[in-house]
Amino acid sequence: MKVLFLYPNKYLSPGINTGISILSAVLKQENNEVSLFDYTFVKTKESYKKLSKSMAVFLPTEHSLESLVADDPVESLEESFERRLEQFSPDLIALSAMTGTFDMGINLLKEFKSKLKCKVIVGGVHATIAPEDALTPDIVDFICVGEGEELMVELCDCLSKGKDYRQISNLAFKKKSGIQVNKLHSFVNLDELPTPDWSIFDSRHLFRPFMGNVYQGSFYIMSRGCPYNCSYCVSKLMRQTLKESGSHYRFQHPTTTISHLSDFKKQYNATWFKFADDSIMSMSEKFLEELAEGLTPLKINFGCSVRPETTTDRKVALLKQMGCVAMSFGIESGNEELRRKVLNRTMLNKQIEQAIKIINNYGIRISTFNMIGLPEETRDNVFETIRFNKKLNIEAANIYCIYPYPGTEVSKKNKTKLRDNKGNIILIDNASVFDLSKMSPLEVEGLRKTFNLYMILPEELWPVIRYAEKNTEVGIDIFAALVKYSRELLKKKHSN
Repeated sequence: MKVLFLYPNKYLSPGINTGISILSAVLKQENNEVSLFDYTFVKTKESYKKLSKSMAVFLPTEHSLESLVADDPVESLEESFERRLEQFSPDLIALSAMTGTFDMGINLLKEFKSKLKCKVIVGGVHATIAPEDALTPDIVDFICVGEGEELMVELCDCLSKGKDYRQISNLAFKKKSGIQVNKLHSFVNLDELPTPDWSIFDSRHLFRPFMGNVYQGSFYIMSRGCPYNCSYCVSKLMRQTLKESGSHYRFQHPTTTISHLSDFKKQYNATWFKFADDSIMSMSEKFLEELAEGLTPLKINFGCSVRPETTTDRKVALLKQMGCVAMSFGIESGNEELRRKVLNRTMLNKQIEQAIKIINNYGIRISTFNMIGLPEETRDNVFETIRFNKKLNIEAANIYCIYPYPGTEVSKKNKTKLRDNKGNIILIDNASVFDLSKMSPLEVEGLRKTFNLYMILPEELWPVIRYAEKNTEVGIDIFAALVKYSRELLKKKHSN
């Protein structure tokens, strides 16, 4: 069987998709052919135009992703996809999509409905949390609910041999009477999976800038699931939906991780990884000790996500020993009441401060995740979050407008709809239109754009930054000047 994975991703947002890379490796073990159509480096007129207006605050590097695509031709997604179809002639197209990228993939497939001679299956988070929505488009034949390793192998075998596929576990499809969702199989043993297949991805996905230098590497995940119940996250819903399969939160043995990362270093000269696990310090000290024993000799660098509730001096020391150079913290809001009441995050600000103090003692760079546009949030609340980051001496803050994913507590409490009046899924970048806070969507967008400027620059400049919030000609010019100034400050600080 020839399987073509479809990966709808934002232009120049590098990072190898962990799900697709694992499925590709599993399918190749069973002698299937695999190819990939990836949006990430398709330079369309629209994507290139948006890129030219994008300005983030970061330490500049000797070369950038933009320079790596400078000589790429400008073409449409349709032209590029049609060429891939003609070259590969797939027997099955597998669309891997999150909620925010589902329509991107479906809209492209619809353009080729009359030309496609193969079946289409949709997998990924969206198919699991919103199966009815994922099966609605006529172009979709099946969806995968939950994990896809066993399903994809079985489905390819059935399709290639003309066998009945209707009883395959985790498969869902349309019937005249509605939708059939088959029983779920037990979760796979993570230690039995092969090293993820990076070979089908453009090598530019391995571009990893960090603190002014550029490394080779990408995402890697040691666990699946999450033990926490944040109101805005799909993890709780996934755990409930897939409870028939077993314990949702689990992680592979350290020797599996060590083997995979050794393969990546040998094959791709990968030395910088981003562990995509929800909280690496939720793992026991014994687990981390075994991991450190195997990773330390590899001499790799990595970043990871952590939570203050699980941060201890011993665990941070072990992570530092095995190559950790960066940690990301989910502050989400500087207002403890909003964080607890709206997001179901119960940690206190003093817990966060104490955890960051421990991490700073080991010289590990800290970045934060922050949300704005929360239900009941005011402009003053946003500045509580900005000031808290400033107090913690954070230089890199990731800012998102809260997105009410279908089935989450935030979505149910605020009765949000997945699709707008035109039938389109609201994009992650446009989440402010859900209008959940006490601010206007325009004000939320302005604060999201300028959050890092308020955080990095002195308060004397805040009245000027407020002009940069506005999407006017003057506001855009002021924003560009302030971003340039912020980059110069960071560069000067780290050159000393």
